[in-house]
Amino acid sequence: MLSKTLISAAIAASLALVPATRAAADSKDFIAGALLGGIGGAIINNEVRKNKERQAARSRAVAPRTTTTTQRAYRAPAQKTYRPSIPATPEGREIQSSLNYFGFDAGSIDGKVGSRTRDAIADFQRYMGYEGTGTLTSFQQHLLTSAYFRAEAGGNRTFQDIASHPDGTRGLLKIYRDDLAAGSTRERTLRPEPSASSSSFTDL
Repeated sequence: MLSKTLISAAIAASLALVPATRAAADSKDFIAGALLGGIGGAIINNEVRKNKERQAARSRAVAPRTTTTTQRAYRAPAQKTYRPSIPATPEGREIQSSLNYFGFDAGSIDGKVGSRTRDAIADFQRYMGYEGTGTLTSFQQHLLTSAYFRAEAGGNRTFQDIASHPDGTRGLLKIYRDDLAAGSTRERTLRPEPSASSSSFTDL
């Protein structure tokens, strides 16, 4: 590599120092040029070959890579804890149907008392003036479901009660709670304003 650099520097210096004259070559000059060119080419080729040999020797001298595998201790996958599915019950369906009927959104009626149903229960409790715990007491459950069944079976009477109460359908809950508090389990009799055609009637 060093000799290649020296040769290149010598050629460049000779070209720079020799004054430019008209080139006139004869057979002696041709032979001298050929000899110098051949010697220069041989030197360059020799240097290239030596460089390749050095690089090959270096790559052989480097120790081959050894892959060491470290054994890992087997660790069983962590046990996933699955929350058991909330069981669907007929009681849950009744509660969800009742809540949805009175405008407390319990979601789909699947019988599973999940978080959405509990939120609806808490809304029902707060509406009725109870603490919104999301868990029904036996009295609250009885009030809710019996009010729903009574409203479903009430026919025209139910529509009249809804229309007469400022809270609409939800107002039925308060009407039925008042009836339970008074100890009345029988249907109330409506007494509409008397008209010219009829003196009185009762709606069953």
